[in-house]
Amino acid sequence: MSASPPLPGRVAAVIGTEAVSGPGRQLAALAQALEAQGIRCLLVLLHRRGRPPSPFEKYLAAAGVEHRVVEDRGPIDWRVAREVNRILRDWNPFIVHTHDYKATAVLYVLRALGARYPWVGFFHGSTTKDLKDRVYDWVGQRLLGAADHIVVMSTAQAHTFRRHGSRVRIIYNAVLPEAQQISPTEGGRIAEQLGGLPRPLIGVVSRLSSEKGVDVFLDACAMLFQNGCTASAVIAGDGPERARLEEQCGRQRLDSAVRFLGHVDDMAVVYKRLDVFVLPSRSEGLPNALLEALRADVPVVATAVGAVPEVVGASAAARLVPPGSPAALAEAIRAVMLEGDSPAAAASRREVVQNFTLERRVTAHLELYADVLADRARVTRSRRIKSW
Repeated sequence: MSASPPLPGRVAAVIGTEAVSGPGRQLAALAQALEAQGIRCLLVLLHRRGRPPSPFEKYLAAAGVEHRVVEDRGPIDWRVAREVNRILRDWNPFIVHTHDYKATAVLYVLRALGARYPWVGFFHGSTTKDLKDRVYDWVGQRLLGAADHIVVMSTAQAHTFRRHGSRVRIIYNAVLPEAQQISPTEGGRIAEQLGGLPRPLIGVVSRLSSEKGVDVFLDACAMLFQNGCTASAVIAGDGPERARLEEQCGRQRLDSAVRFLGHVDDMAVVYKRLDVFVLPSRSEGLPNALLEALRADVPVVATAVGAVPEVVGASAAARLVPPGSPAALAEAIRAVMLEGDSPAAAASRREVVQNFTLERRVTAHLELYADVLADRARVTRSRRIKSW
């Protein structure tokens, strides 16, 4: 019997985000956990030249995660691939991750130029920013086919990549430990913004982009308030749709009952004030906000998209509704407010949190790495045999 392949001593991850996004926080937590397993991790950040240090770069520095920054000068800057290749060559990783379309394109180019780093491409989901970004997402999904393995967040995403067969693997996001409060003034700012709003408080925590369905949430709020429901709503997050959503809020005369908090560093401050958390997304992978709300023990209403049904199952951890239906969303929110929380729902939330731990995510990655290295060893042996 042949010995099992060794685990990698070094892993590098290339990512193009500048915001402290869900995928970025998951990656940083994974890097810290792998370090504890004796696996050194390096994050390579792609950063637009001339901009100040990104929030994600500062986040990694504060977390003590080793990283390098590669500046790019625009969408087509071939020097980025050259600089990433130099860093990877010096670092000599056993395995390389990519975590968005820009990083995927860089590894695709390096593969075309002869680089042979074992490559795991991660697909976290698509965003709907503008036409350019949608084209990049579409191209990125196709370039992922060149990776040795593709990691997705849900069964639905695995189906999207089904043509790649056994190279596709589902690894769920983890419920991350609650971060330490970054700004001591955050609680005061949130309290001031929410001051005077009647309870219960219904909340969305989300990037403000079309796929997140915040417009559907506002339509549901309008239905609730028009039918005599006394409540208030809060929207934490920022993004390209904010101006349009604020205009919608004014048009539906929701200004007095809805607050836009913008970007919030210490999300625990928001979750602790919510009576109901709502995830109104049209599409998802496995949203960090859902896991955070469950960890904070907040009653949840969510759309049945992405991995959400896989996480919740048939339990009472959340009420699930079809995406894109303000009426269904409003009815589920109304039911939670009228019926209140229950011991069964609270127990189900705790069970989900216990099932989606960072330790389980690390184990899934270690199993993936072992498979990647075993595949590479088989390819190497095959080449040697042919050379004889």
